[in-house]
Amino acid sequence: MKKSLIYLLAAIFTVSILFMGIGCKGAVEEAVEEVIEAVEEVEEATEEVEEAAEEEAPAEEIILRFTDWQGGNDGILATYNDLIEIFEAEHPGVTVEYQQYTVTTYNEFLKPAISGGTAPDLFAVYPGPDVAEVVEAGALRDLVGDIDDEWKGWLGPAYNFKGMWQGDGIYIVAQDVWTECIWYHKDMLEEIGWEPVESTESFSVEDYIAMVEPATAAGYELMSAGFIEAWSYFDPYYNFVHQQEENEKPDIVQQAMDGEVSWQQDIFRNAFDVFVKLNDAGVWKQDALSMDYQVQAFGDWMERKSIFMWGQGDWFAGSMKEEENTRENPNIGIVQWPLVNTSAEVAFSKNFGTDIGVYAKGEYQDLAIEWIRLTSSPQAAEIFISYGCNPASGVDVSNLPEIESPILEECVKLYNSPGKYSEVYYFNADAVKALGDGIGNILLGVDTVDNVLAQLDDICGYEG
Repeated sequence: MKKSLIYLLAAIFTVSILFMGIGCKGAVEEAVEEVIEAVEEVEEATEEVEEAAEEEAPAEEIILRFTDWQGGNDGILATYNDLIEIFEAEHPGVTVEYQQYTVTTYNEFLKPAISGGTAPDLFAVYPGPDVAEVVEAGALRDLVGDIDDEWKGWLGPAYNFKGMWQGDGIYIVAQDVWTECIWYHKDMLEEIGWEPVESTESFSVEDYIAMVEPATAAGYELMSAGFIEAWSYFDPYYNFVHQQEENEKPDIVQQAMDGEVSWQQDIFRNAFDVFVKLNDAGVWKQDALSMDYQVQAFGDWMERKSIFMWGQGDWFAGSMKEEENTRENPNIGIVQWPLVNTSAEVAFSKNFGTDIGVYAKGEYQDLAIEWIRLTSSPQAAEIFISYGCNPASGVDVSNLPEIESPILEECVKLYNSPGKYSEVYYFNADAVKALGDGIGNILLGVDTVDNVLAQLDDICGYEG
């Protein structure tokens, strides 16, 4: 079309000069060629201007919104800030807006946003019953088809976590992880005549009972615990059951919660007995039953009032006092949950802290998936570790980056170690609550093991 315009202008110019009396054919042809060249030069210049304008035109402005409950977690915040810089550089015109809420205020924002259709493009969901609720509401995208072999390889143990799955779908992807167990001050343990052990090992119930007297004589509490937070009951309870299973699958806890098998079996009764024995022997003081974990129990342990901390995980790796957590003085030890009996096998309570899912009704789902994939990558793993977090994905234990904190390095290696592991996230909310309340009531002396087990059968619908 442009060439036709050039020749049309040339023709008009030719006719015009003929009427003006220019009769020399050669002169006319020469003049026409000059016009064509001039017009072509103008056109080329115009095209260059148009191309430059297209290059300078801003790309579509997209805001990718992302929320979770990690308010106050500086390591997570710093990690995501670094990843946002990487993501935005790779996606011109895209801005990631990340907002942290606290654990107690998060659902006050998220659930109304989901019901009102205004949920962010990416959001965390509390693992367990909340995931089931949000999936049933149609608010989370199933990511099974989006996770290719490379991404699955990055996820490692996390890919099979019960908490990430709902039915046959993966709806949330783990971010930071932990191996929940018992932590202790090595020098205080040695002071009462016991040697530290490898992080993959465990003391027995009888070991802890035998430690009470020498700890008291040295002026220490043996174990800090905060049982007002019910997870401090049911997380280790699941572990005590899994220690006794010969095989990880089928998961007998899940079977009992689904009403497929009875709770009134020795494998479940033995797990209750662990709490009763430790409590009656004074392994923790009686007011532990009314103490919170994070402030009171953890605070006492940090101040070295006790040797052991019941129910600790990698989430507090960055909170250790520097004088106890240096290469010169790696004084914080890790030990697995107590062994139920002599035939039990250590089971690691591996699981995750925060997670990310994709809003199923979001406008930018493909971009949202790319963001989660980045957070699962080896590149992200190094960033998580640099800020004191144990990443769910992308870790090669044979090629770890330099880790300044000895306890964090121990946590990273422990999480990625092979072995039987115990789940802690179950979706049967009524059964989970009854289990936690039941253990507490037994220790307070207001209920019995037999009655709690029978109540669990009723709640879970076991018909015998």
